[in-house]
Amino acid sequence: MTPAPSRAALAIITLLGLAGCGRSRPPPVITAKIIDAIKADEVHWNADYRSGDAAKVAAHYAPHATLMMPGAAPLVGSPAIKAALDHAYQDPHFGVTFSSDKVDVSKSGDIAAARGSWRQTTTDPASKQAVTTSGYYVTVYKPQPDGRWLAIWDILTPAPPPAPGAPPMGGAG
Repeated sequence: MTPAPSRAALAIITLLGLAGCGRSRPPPVITAKIIDAIKADEVHWNADYRSGDAAKVAAHYAPHATLMMPGAAPLVGSPAIKAALDHAYQDPHFGVTFSSDKVDVSKSGDIAAARGSWRQTTTDPASKQAVTTSGYYVTVYKPQPDGRWLAIWDILTPAPPPAPGAPPMGGAG
């Protein structure tokens, strides 16, 4: 007959079992929820562009974000992005719209990327008329301590030139 374990042995086994229970797994990543949050933010971000408030637009970027636009040096940090937007809003025709066609979230839920198209309207310096340019973008997002997903890299590229014989792009964006 095997002797019964001592009370001390039972206490140690119980404590080890409880210690293992104290380790919790991180909650599962619900990518659909993250995608919905990013898509909802895009709606607000577009509205903030229409508001003409550079601070509201810049608030969609993490503090050390990088914005890369065609023909311009990269803007690093939300203060630099806000300053560029302040300058852009001096143009009476300035406007930006964008829309993603795909958002991907990492399996771990610690990074996401959106890709899509953008349109920007500005004033042509020579003709003083509104001109619209367009292109494609990739925006990389990271969750912040407060739970918001902010852009850390925003990279824009121009669309290819129109095919010969295609009507020129113009008008408001």
